[in-house]
Amino acid sequence: MTDDTPLVSILIRSMDRPTLDRALASAAAQTWPAIEIVVVAACGAAHRDLPEQIDGRPLRLIRPDPDRRLTRPEAANACLDAARGEWLNFLDDDDELLPEHVRTLLEAPRGEGVRLLYSSARVHDVDGSLIGYSGRAGFHMQLYNQNRSQPVATLFHRSLVEEGARFDPTFPVYEDHDFFINCATRTRFQWVQAATCIWNGAIGESGCGYGPNANEPQREAYYARMREKWAPQFEQWKNEPEALIYLAQHHLKEGDLKLAIRCLERALVQHPDDLNALNLYGMACFHDGRIDAALDVLSYARKLAPDQPSIAANLALVEQRSGRSAASLGSG
Repeated sequence: MTDDTPLVSILIRSMDRPTLDRALASAAAQTWPAIEIVVVAACGAAHRDLPEQIDGRPLRLIRPDPDRRLTRPEAANACLDAARGEWLNFLDDDDELLPEHVRTLLEAPRGEGVRLLYSSARVHDVDGSLIGYSGRAGFHMQLYNQNRSQPVATLFHRSLVEEGARFDPTFPVYEDHDFFINCATRTRFQWVQAATCIWNGAIGESGCGYGPNANEPQREAYYARMREKWAPQFEQWKNEPEALIYLAQHHLKEGDLKLAIRCLERALVQHPDDLNALNLYGMACFHDGRIDAALDVLSYARKLAPDQPSIAANLALVEQRSGRSAASLGSG
């Protein structure tokens, strides 16, 4: 480790569950040389004492209020206040980090101004079996419907906290989603294409996970509050080209062709050669009965990307079902 190696704080809000030892071991096993582990006793005085280090890593147990159980946002903010690292990463006491997690994120090429990095998480069922992955590349407007990453998979710079990114105490659940929206107003996010941690989302009683730990009415209620709180920001994000395409896909799934077409037209004004937007727009026009427009747009997209199979297939489909060809339009 050199003097300029950034310290990373692994932050654990602990209810002192049996899985805590596993979480602590996964934090201590990081191959990144500069790690500190901060545990906040969210369950109050009932939390057992912890050693001052684990496998050579410094460990601090913080007891903000031993007389009561902390809420999730209270415990998260106590973690932020106690952290000494340049980079911070939350780890729930029932989740796990794989050994290369921190190193993979910090050594990945990073875009200018990026202060939040995230990877994919392995999603494990209650029996520990792998059932999928969570987390992929995206954009901020997606925060309207879902978190962009699992907290365990996310490493963020302490400057975001210094600027005012905190956990909102009025969100006893989904407080992490609200926090990441706050971060998104301050920085770009960057996905690192690797699975570096384990999310055991079926375990627990928050209702914020999946399977037995999913509470859909609760989710809808708090998402409604979140969307109201951040409405001006979402209004700004939804006018970005990638968000317009995302919204168009949603409207197409809902069968609202007119609204989908309007979104795609706005996206294409900003990026007229976006292949995804052109392909979607062509098919939306086709299903809306605008055959000439569909043929024109899809033939233009094929000219831009002659080796793109989905565009070629959609153009062939429109030609077959309409009984017409793009060549007949004179629009090569």
